Order: sequence, then C-alpha cells, then structure tokens
Amino acid sequence: MTGRSVPESERGARARTALRGAAIALVAAAALAAYAPSLTGGFLWDDDFYVTGNRALESLSGLRRIWTDPAATPQYYPMTHTTFWVERRLFGLDPTGYRVVNLALHLAGAWLFLRILERLRVPGAPLAAAVFALHPVHVESVAWITERKNVLSGALALASLAVFLPPALDGKGWRGRRAAAGALAALLFAGAVLSKTVVATLPIVAALLLVWKRGKPPGRAETLALAAAAAAGAALGLLTVHLEQSQIGAVGAEWSLGLLDRVALAGRVLWFYLGKLAWPAGLCFVYPRWDVDAGRPSDWIAPVLVVAAIAVLFAFRRKTGNGPLVAAAAYGILLFPALGFFNVYPMRYSWVADHFQYHASLPALALACAACATGAARLRGTAARRGLTAAAVAVVAALAAASWSRAHAFADLETLWRDTLARNPSAWMAHNNLGGLLAMSGREEEAIPHVREAIRLKPDHAGAHDNLGRLLARSGQLEEAIAHLREAVRLDPGAAGPRFALARALEREGRSEEAIACYLEGLSLSPRDADAQYDLGTLLARSGRLEEALPHLEAALRMRPDFEKARRNLALARKLLRDREAGRAP
Repeated sequence: MTGRSVPESERGARARTALRGAAIALVAAAALAAYAPSLTGGFLWDDDFYVTGNRALESLSGLRRIWTDPAATPQYYPMTHTTFWVERRLFGLDPTGYRVVNLALHLAGAWLFLRILERLRVPGAPLAAAVFALHPVHVESVAWITERKNVLSGALALASLAVFLPPALDGKGWRGRRAAAGALAALLFAGAVLSKTVVATLPIVAALLLVWKRGKPPGRAETLALAAAAAAGAALGLLTVHLEQSQIGAVGAEWSLGLLDRVALAGRVLWFYLGKLAWPAGLCFVYPRWDVDAGRPSDWIAPVLVVAAIAVLFAFRRKTGNGPLVAAAAYGILLFPALGFFNVYPMRYSWVADHFQYHASLPALALACAACATGAARLRGTAARRGLTAAAVAVVAALAAASWSRAHAFADLETLWRDTLARNPSAWMAHNNLGGLLAMSGREEEAIPHVREAIRLKPDHAGAHDNLGRLLARSGQLEEAIAHLREAVRLDPGAAGPRFALARALEREGRSEEAIACYLEGLSLSPRDADAQYDLGTLLARSGRLEEALPHLEAALRMRPDFEKARRNLALARKLLRDREAGRAP
C-alpha cells in the first residue's frame, strides 16, 4: 500500500505553521537571553512595599484584606497582589521566581498582541510582536518586580481583546458561544483593571477598532457591554487617583499645575515617549523633571505638533486608509492616564518613566511595523525584499542587544541608583536613596556626599535632611546633625522619625531636657514606636525621673514582649524607685 499524498497547499500550510512556531520560539529565546542579566538580581525600589515588607502576603487573612481593604496594599490592585501572595508561598523571598513570572507574562502579552494584529489583518504583525517583546523601553516593566502590575494588566487586557474581537468582527450577534466569549472578555478585562487601572481606557480602543474594521458603530449589545466596562474602569481609575493623593501623598506644590500647564505638558510627554520608541537611547530609571510653564510660547510647540500630526493623518486617510489615524488615536487613549492630567506620585521625581508607556506602545509599534511591511510589499524583486527582511531581523537583534545591556541596570538596587546617576546626575531622589543604601551597609563616608548632593538639588526634601542628620550623628558630628534634623522636623512636622533622631542626637550632646521634649512630641505622633518608648523611659530613669520612666518602659515591653533591654531597665527602675521610697520611709 502507498500512503496518501499530501497536497502541495497542505504542505505549504504546514511549512508556514512550522516556520511561524520556530519564529515565536526564537523570539522567546532571544527575550530570555536579553533579560538574563536581571533574572537573578535582587529586590529594587518599592519592592519592599509590594513584596518583602507587605504584611498582607503573609497569611490567609492577608489575602482577604488584599481584596477588601484598599489600605492593605500600596495601591488597590488586588489581582497583582494576589499573584504576589501565591508566589510568596512558592518562592519565599527569592526574587528570581518573581522576575521569571514577569518575563513570562510579558511574552504572553507579545503572543496575544500577535494574535490580535493577525485577526485585524494588520501587515507586519510578527515584526510588531517581536519588537514589543524585545524593545528596551519595556525592560523597566519586566525586570522590576513592582511593575508586575504592568505586565499582568497588559497580558489580561490583551487576552480580553483577543477574546472579544473575533465574534464582534464576525457581526453575527451575541448568542450562544459568542455570549460566552463576551462574558469571558468582560472577566478578563475586570482582571486587567484590578491589576492596574491604567488599562481602563481599553473599551474605548476596542470600540475604535470595531468602527475601523466594520465601517460602522458597534451594535446595541456591544455598546452596552463596552460602556459598562468603561464605566467600571473609570470608577476604579478614580479610586486609584484618590488613593494616590490620600494614601501615597501625590498632593502639594509639586503637582500644582493649572489646566493649561497640563495640556502643554501632555504634548511634550507624547513626543518624548514616541522618541524613545523610535530611538531608545539614554533610557533612565529617573529622567530629569521638566519645568512646565504654559506662559512660555515654546511650551506650546509640542501640543501644536500633536494637533498638526493628527490633522495630517486625517487629511491623508483616503490615501493611507484609516489605520494610521486609528493607531494614533489608540496610542493617545492608552497613554492618557500618564499624560500628567492626574497626580501620580512618581511624577514628583519626573513627569515621564519608561513603564508609563508599556501599554500605549502597542499601537505605536503596530503602526510603525505595518508601515514597514506595506512598503516592503510594494518592492519589486526578490533581492530587495530579502534585503528588507534582513534589515528587519537586524533591527530586532539590535533591540534585543539593547535590552540585554539595559537589563544589567536592574541587577540590584545599588547598580540601579548608580546607573541612574550616570545618566541623570540631577536625580536628587537617586542621590538620597543611594546614600541611604550605602549607610545601611556601613559605608557612611561614601553615603554622606550623595545625601549632601540631594539636599543641594532639593533643599526642601525633608527625608534627605533626616538621612544626613542621622549619618552625621553616627559619625559624631552632632552640631551639624542636629541642625539638619531640626530642618527635617520643620519641613515634615507630621513625621515622628526625624523627631526621634533629633532627640537621640540631643541626648548624646547632653541636652537631656530638649531630648525628652522631642521624644514626647514624636510619641504623640507615633505612640507605638517601641524603641522610642524605651529610649525615653531610659533617659527619664537616668535623669532621676523614675515615676515618669516606668510607663514608657512598660509600653515598650508591652509592644515587644521579647524586648530584653526594656525588661532589664524596667526591673532596675522599679528597684531604684522602691529603694528611694524605702529610704524616705519614717
């Protein structure tokens, strides 16, 4: 017997499938190699709030609080913190597992991006997915554990779109399996906004895509579903804005921009991010913070150019199609939450950050790669097309190499701060944080110049004055230490820490009464500080004020039953008080 012969068309389809699978595997391998320098690194900035110091990750009751108490976590992103809760049981405090999961989610997002572009019949879809997977502007989102919220929300948002679009584009109604697909898409979108609310504008993008591909507005059922999703996303987005201000502290003079200032800023932000996508040189964890003044004519160049670009795309839509205009609109819609119209705490340091454009980069990259693919299709001759293909491969390889280089900066916290300062010496936050890190490792002499520089760059930074005061006190320079600690107290009167540090410095200088007053002021703000209660109780006892010392030593021991020094000093103070009373007895 002879086997059935395989038709030429079927063999060709199999070959294309195999080639596609090999290409996907190659991109995944390239991403793994590119991110390898960061996969075994340590925890970075804010990872203590999200992972290592997050008490909600330690118990089953903590998991409940993640979902029911917005104050239990740095932001109300319960899906993100639930993944951390699970990983805490799988990996403990080994950062490698968390980073590998981030990379896996990023690659899943790239694959979903490919599927969506293919369903939309966008030219150059494989190239766009590869560029997204390997672009160095995304290293910050993938290599930084805290930005799990970016890669998780991105993967879930793309999954929602991938489920929603096929039945919607078929235009056959929402019954049976299509209704199930709609319910699944809604569930995935809910997971996305509960991972990070920046994806709340996705339903608007979905509606835009439907209008583009079908040439007519969404139907009634689709409109209701998209409107409900948009309303839910907006509600969670407003909650995020509220928590940024009330819980994290994104309020005050550093965010006091007028509406016109914010419009001018938004135009510059848009072009900045597009520039980093087109030419990802000089990527930095903390970029310089621009001075914004809508009263300067030069500040309006960027927004005017944005309007001009949209006008050009609209004018040429008959020649180029609506695709470029839709991509530009989608880019602006997805980036809108990060344009400066809402107060976000990291904008205290810079108006822009690489991770802010993680989701918005998708339509921009799709447009660029579609333009390249369309141009290649118009070329005549096999040699020219092969040359353009080789150029595309070279670009992807160059992006992978740039990501590999950038990933080294995220190996550990000291490396990240030093890399930031090498690229942006004016980053006062990096100077202060590097100084604090060096101080914790016992390298005070290296730390002090960095903290001094932070104060020079930002004289009103209470934390830097606090850090410098503590460092100087540790090195015995008490007079200058006290001056900086007093300034920290003046700049941040609601913080107890600087008052306790000032009290200890005053105590070392022999100014006991001033120290006692500082301790009492600090404890009025933070009465559950066991160390401060112990220090005040001990100082009062040494000053002969035994009756006053006892309540503070008792409070320290009550808060920390294993506080042996407090136990010993309390016993000694009680004995001395008994002896004093016995000596006074008739």
